[in-house]
Amino acid sequence: MWEDGALIRRPTTVLTQSSTYNAQTASIANDGDVQTDELHCSHTAHNHTKAWLQVDFGQPFMINNVIIHYRREGDESSSWKQYRFRQFYLDASNNSAIQTTTSQRTRCYTDNTTAPDLPPNIIDIPCKQTARYVIVETTYDAPEDDYLDEHGAILEICEIKGCTPGQHGDTCDETCSHGCAGGTCDQQRGTCSAGCKQNWTGRLCDVCDAKHYGPVCSMECNINCLNNTCNDVTGSCKDGCAFGKFGDFCNETCDEHCVSYWHEDTEKYKKLKESHLETLFILYGMIAALCVSLIVNGCMIKWNLRRDQYKGQDVNQKTMNKNFPLQDSISPQDIYDTVGDDKKYEDLGHLSWSSHYDQLELIKSS
Repeated sequence: MWEDGALIRRPTTVLTQSSTYNAQTASIANDGDVQTDELHCSHTAHNHTKAWLQVDFGQPFMINNVIIHYRREGDESSSWKQYRFRQFYLDASNNSAIQTTTSQRTRCYTDNTTAPDLPPNIIDIPCKQTARYVIVETTYDAPEDDYLDEHGAILEICEIKGCTPGQHGDTCDETCSHGCAGGTCDQQRGTCSAGCKQNWTGRLCDVCDAKHYGPVCSMECNINCLNNTCNDVTGSCKDGCAFGKFGDFCNETCDEHCVSYWHEDTEKYKKLKESHLETLFILYGMIAALCVSLIVNGCMIKWNLRRDQYKGQDVNQKTMNKNFPLQDSISPQDIYDTVGDDKKYEDLGHLSWSSHYDQLELIKSS
């Protein structure tokens, strides 16, 4: 698999070399395997004055850096070392190695190691060019080969990688931090090649400095934040607020209830105020309930009093009727006598029932 940032492993990329030893072709240096023993490395043939390995991207691309893994086996004191890698050079060009001389290319790096010293077998070379070809070349004949009766310039490259600007990682699939100046970083470590942009900080320039926040560190912390510092993501003040201010962003102003106009005093007052409000709400609720209760009870008492009054009046009326019953009604016929055949008139009869006033007089006298 190749990633957008991995120039070497694009499907259109072709690797060739000046000659081939056994079956160790140039394509081995582009198989993604970074083991550095002989069987995992490309290998040019012996007895040539010049050896090169060329990467052809198929068209010009922006190049950021090139990483080379050279053959090395065993430990520090034994086995195979990278002595054949001394004094190599790395060029970028829009024409191939067989069409150009070194003077017609752009030189990215030259190794100046001399025997018995050794160059690093894994090296990350900055090569900020726009080119179609990357060429690794050497004319160095290592003295250590004399005892093998092998001579000439030889290259043994196990893996070569190239990243586009802004990418890093073993397969160039990681993006350099937005905070990297120029948008480029070290291919292995991800550290910014030209340092951090303004307002960014950190080893990888991936966080805002103390006075800025936001996705691109463009927003300034509130001036009321102590030391002008805030959370680099949310902008909330980390060290508290300036005199007379409070809140997560120190954008609220303390009121007259603050003792010393500091955030802590205001917080205490707010809690006390909230407690008092809660108490007032409870008190108002109790007063309302008491008023309702008084109204209901008053209505009940009034209703009971009226009911007792009506019952008393009814009892008195029944008692009066019992003690002083009314006489039977007298019809008009009782007042007048019947007139006989032989008389025209009779005397009026006497009205015989007693009035209520007479009865009341009897009650008083008794």
